[in-house]
Amino acid sequence: MAAEINAADVISKARSEVGHHEGRSGGHWNNDQKYSKETPGLQWSNFMAWCCTFIVWCANKAGDKTIVPVTASCINAVNTYRAWKRFSYFPATGAQVFFGPNGGRHTGLCIRWSKTHIWTIEGNTNDDGSPEGDGVYEKQYLRTDPYVYGYGYPKYAHAMDSADPDWNEPGKAPEKKPTPPPAPAKAPAFPGREYFRLGAKNKYAKQLQTWLAKGGWGPKYQVGPSETMSKIDLDKVKALQKHYLSALGPADGLTGPKTWQYAWEVANGKRKK
Repeated sequence: MAAEINAADVISKARSEVGHHEGRSGGHWNNDQKYSKETPGLQWSNFMAWCCTFIVWCANKAGDKTIVPVTASCINAVNTYRAWKRFSYFPATGAQVFFGPNGGRHTGLCIRWSKTHIWTIEGNTNDDGSPEGDGVYEKQYLRTDPYVYGYGYPKYAHAMDSADPDWNEPGKAPEKKPTPPPAPAKAPAFPGREYFRLGAKNKYAKQLQTWLAKGGWGPKYQVGPSETMSKIDLDKVKALQKHYLSALGPADGLTGPKTWQYAWEVANGKRKK
């Protein structure tokens, strides 16, 4: 390996891309994306399905693409992990998870796991269940979901944090888990009502939209969060206001200091929904 890469390095690169979208043409997503263009050896794969390329891009940006199979094909990646003797049917933090028959339909990065679930970051997917992928999303699955096929273990410098009882990497120490930053004690100061009117474009709009999405308010985003306030955003604000009507009414979709506060509190677990 050219550098000592750990799971946290690759996960950090993946997490920074959540919300990024591919290009559009003719009213459809078109698979034109930066991950193929920026990954040496895979530039040819632009305009093709790019879920596997996304994983290689993350490893490359972390410092060494060769810790994962350098391929745009899920099946090729599965076969390479098997040849490396680094394939398992058990999740591990930082593992490449494969979906569908023989793992050939889709892939993503397992960012954490529990006894019952896995959490992933995936490229070339969506959050509405349609077959047309459009961007990078964070997702959750039951470990027993039949769509989940198995896991490839990248060649990290540390020992994998794995659920596999038979997995063993002699001579490798476990990765040191970083101390998570403390959660903010209160919402950021309310910037002003003008930042949340229909069509307003600014960083505060994206912050509010992120809280609304995390809180599960209103219709799901097809694209977003973004820095522009749209009708969907106003509908999401209305859904929040209707839920806490006595405190936030009328449910008019207009964001004031109290709506801003409630959106932050629910998103950060400070207020029960």
